[in-house]
Amino acid sequence: MNSSEAVRRCAELLRLFDDADLPDNTRRLYGAQWRQFVAWCAARRSLPLPARPRLVVLYLASLARERLAPSTIKAAGQAIAKAHELSGQAPPTSSPIVIAWRRRLVAGGAHEQQQAAPLTAEQIRQIIASIDDDLVDLRDRALLLVGYAARLRRADLVRLDVADVRIAADEIELVVPARRILLPRGCHPITCPVRAVRAWLDAAALPAHGPLFVGINRWGQLGDRLSDRAVGLIVQARAREAGLMIKGISADSLHVGPPDERRLL
Repeated sequence: MNSSEAVRRCAELLRLFDDADLPDNTRRLYGAQWRQFVAWCAARRSLPLPARPRLVVLYLASLARERLAPSTIKAAGQAIAKAHELSGQAPPTSSPIVIAWRRRLVAGGAHEQQQAAPLTAEQIRQIIASIDDDLVDLRDRALLLVGYAARLRRADLVRLDVADVRIAADEIELVVPARRILLPRGCHPITCPVRAVRAWLDAAALPAHGPLFVGINRWGQLGDRLSDRAVGLIVQARAREAGLMIKGISADSLHVGPPDERRLL
């Protein structure tokens, strides 16, 4: 296959995960990771599918050299494997050469464990501006803005029930373990946590005594309470979709950083 055919084939594969029958958060994260791999392959005039095991090793090694978080490298490998499974191809990540490289990475500590990278108010605005207005978007907008404005850890964020949220005209009161948090209206409508939570509750019509943040499948059906792992997937996927390539980004990025930044929302 010549270079022009390789580039064309890569372009066709960019949307591979768009209609995949996967949980929404997984589909978003894998889709973002897969598109990055496809672009990396296109720049080298190589085919991402079927990908040669040695090519996958080179790609994962490039992520390790960038000192990306272990979870990011793991998700990249999982996305590549799932893309091959969706296309009826054998996953290259099952090859002995890839397995051996990953073992060496873990055993040798190829990169240090990173602390979560803090998000600034400007970065949050960029992420929120890239989000649309379907049901998943409304949930993610409320999740990100509440987590950021209240500086909640992921466990406290997913533990919130609808009954723990009291919305007034100009503020939200959150009841979390051993404390109450008041969130005022934001300075900008697009990043206002009060507006975001109200829009999510109005659209989702959640039961009064159920969880505030729930999973949503591809048909828009509401599921169970989000896991704390799901919060990390949402943060990473939304940041990538907004064009933010931040090393060490995770769910913890919502609560680390200077408290004063929250006043700029």
